[in-house]
Amino acid sequence: MNNIRLFGFLLISLFIYTCEIEEDLSVIATVGNSIITDDDFVSTYSNKLINTSIKDSEFERLRTLDELIRTRLFAEEARYEKLSIDSIGLDRIQLATEKAIREELYDSVIESNQISVPDSLIRKHFIWKNTEILLKHIFHLQKDKLDSLSAFIGNNEKIFDQVAEELFRSNNLKKSKGSLGWVSYDVLDPNIEKFAFSMPLDTIMGPIRSGYGWHILLKKDEKKQMIISENDYQNMKFRLKENIIKKNRQTIANNYVNDLLNDHISINDDLVINTLNQIRRIIQKRNMNQVHSNDKEFVLKDILNLKMNSNTILASYKDGNFTTKDLLNYLRNSNPKLFLDNPIRAFYMCLRDKLLTNEGMRLKLLNKEKVQRKIKSAEDQFLAREFLLNTLPNKETISIPKEELERITLKLKNKYTINIFHDHLNLLFKDKRI
Repeated sequence: MNNIRLFGFLLISLFIYTCEIEEDLSVIATVGNSIITDDDFVSTYSNKLINTSIKDSEFERLRTLDELIRTRLFAEEARYEKLSIDSIGLDRIQLATEKAIREELYDSVIESNQISVPDSLIRKHFIWKNTEILLKHIFHLQKDKLDSLSAFIGNNEKIFDQVAEELFRSNNLKKSKGSLGWVSYDVLDPNIEKFAFSMPLDTIMGPIRSGYGWHILLKKDEKKQMIISENDYQNMKFRLKENIIKKNRQTIANNYVNDLLNDHISINDDLVINTLNQIRRIIQKRNMNQVHSNDKEFVLKDILNLKMNSNTILASYKDGNFTTKDLLNYLRNSNPKLFLDNPIRAFYMCLRDKLLTNEGMRLKLLNKEKVQRKIKSAEDQFLAREFLLNTLPNKETISIPKEELERITLKLKNKYTINIFHDHLNLLFKDKRI
């Protein structure tokens, strides 16, 4: 009888323990010691839907999952064979590590702020969505500069125009005296949008903070679509609410970043401009075969200057410095066209990335499980690449026949344990993450 009681007690204890273990819904599959997370799947599948002509389907979802599993299999085998990642791969993993830290910092900042979206706010955004405004602005990175300009301008549009013409470097903004033209909803920075759409006409307001600095605004006119119904509102209400939450999160994150930027930062403007000009010339002439022989010498000189001055300090802040090397490292993950369109903005985005990475490291976010999983995912990508390169029968070729790839994959599937959690995968689509 005592044995029966003891057995019953053990069963109850096991049941209670099992119930206490929270199921990790973020895990889509496990492959050996590797994990495929919801972030891995969302990133891969979203890019595929955006950049190819395929449509979402059960077949494509499973095919994407199978591709991710294959990558993990190759990575597991690379670890078993003790293959090492080359220097380029290690640099990319470092960039992925810093990005994971910044994403974790973003999530922690957002989670600490409760966002309430009452019906009255949704209705206000509904009206804005059916409105266009004619907007002018003056922009500067430093609030104290715009504070003094705001006092000087008052509510005088002529002075506003003079200041805009003197302050802007862009010829278009100089000529238009800071005009952004007719602007619709969802185009402006969220915080600027909130002020611009609600402010009265012909009244100068500011400074107002955006994700890039500070602005003085002047709304000249607006056009509202008058024929909108309650039914239209109800049909759009849910999407508007989601959009408002997204905008609020972006504003919170922008303010957090800008507070870091304003914390005792000193920027050497002349050095920054000179460095950006060198990078611009290199990008514009990156195809050396098409560069005139006279230009080639100057491009090579720019490249040499950047290398020799890689430790030059472009900006300094409370806990460190931002160097030419830092700028080049962070630019590697950016779009060259975006840099050419606005080098100054690209510089500040890179500086922000380093500040956020440092802040995340200070808060010990590197040790967070989600961050470690993202780092492991990046490592898997490059380990899989090393495995494939090591598998190539002919080192002069860079491709493996499809049949051979399938044979290797099948062999590894028999070697490593694979667990797929289809219900976790389905949740991604129920929660509309994709």
